[in-house]
Amino acid sequence: MNKQPIITILLALVAVTGQAQTFVPVVEDSIDFVIEGTVSEGADSVCMNERPYTGPLWFPVHNKHFRIAVRQPLHKFLQIEDGRDGWMQIIVDNQPSHIVVDFRTNTVVEGSPLNKRFNHYKLIEDSIEKEMELHEEDDDRTVYNSLEQRLHDAKWKSIIENTDNVIPVYNLALNGQFCMITPERLTECMKEEYAFAHHPEMKRVWKFYWAMQKRLPSQDYHELELPDTTGTIHRLSRYVGQGHYVLLDFWASWCSPCIGSMPLMKEIHKAYADRGLQIIGLSFDKTREAWLSAINRYELPWLQLSDLKGWDSVTSEIYGIQAIPETVLIAPDGKIVSTGLRDEQLKSKLEDIFSGK
Repeated sequence: MNKQPIITILLALVAVTGQAQTFVPVVEDSIDFVIEGTVSEGADSVCMNERPYTGPLWFPVHNKHFRIAVRQPLHKFLQIEDGRDGWMQIIVDNQPSHIVVDFRTNTVVEGSPLNKRFNHYKLIEDSIEKEMELHEEDDDRTVYNSLEQRLHDAKWKSIIENTDNVIPVYNLALNGQFCMITPERLTECMKEEYAFAHHPEMKRVWKFYWAMQKRLPSQDYHELELPDTTGTIHRLSRYVGQGHYVLLDFWASWCSPCIGSMPLMKEIHKAYADRGLQIIGLSFDKTREAWLSAINRYELPWLQLSDLKGWDSVTSEIYGIQAIPETVLIAPDGKIVSTGLRDEQLKSKLEDIFSGK
């Protein structure tokens, strides 16, 4: 009978102050801990990496055994790999724990309650992602899009069900889910009293959240003045308030998700350009060559504007854009109708708006 490749990890966690530690919003204390374990046949090293990634640390395996002794901040997220196909995400917990990891199934068999709970959500997400891989090349995107929505919902569940601990930091901050969820959901989870709110990795999430306040629905649109591909200056007010809807599409030639959304954007343009929808592309490119090349390559027929300053663009400041792709839909009266809608959500919103026209 084949034995499962199980790694036994012993976390000996000692607080620097010697005082009892609890989940606190601000992570300042560091703790010493030891990870010990045995690996399966064929693994000759164990790799540990911090999240966000700072560079791997490799530890040798002797007789299927390894030992890691390092010092890390409390509630730091670590990724541990066995040099094969197995890898695990572990949260540096202040509870002395004996964590057993099965690298074949990527599960925490035993360990701290926090890590076992964290692993539960990861397994659900990993399962959905594996299903998505099977449909990546499908011409019909129905199944893939449905699975993608399931994944977003699963990640949201891991966030909203763990407001009393730091698990939400993984998806919200480290995996960039903050720029993928709806403004309503982001507002719901960004509460000062939540245990994860002031984890160091949440800094950029708060920055994004406060920037998002500039483009929430029911607000007036913000004026922009930018050059097009020929250098001609355009003011946004030239298009807003002229009896039609204006869709601002924030993108860049180097943004793969942006490019991936272009076929649907072209479909939207074809369906609604003659029915009262003006699309305006706002690029975060830095070079004119890359910008123009992408416009020509993907045959984007709508108005394109950019000051070619990347993230230093006035667009980022005025509309609080911290991540792309992003969209802002403006009504004929100049009020923002929606923000953050992409792909099928955006298509559905426009269908609702124009169904009576």
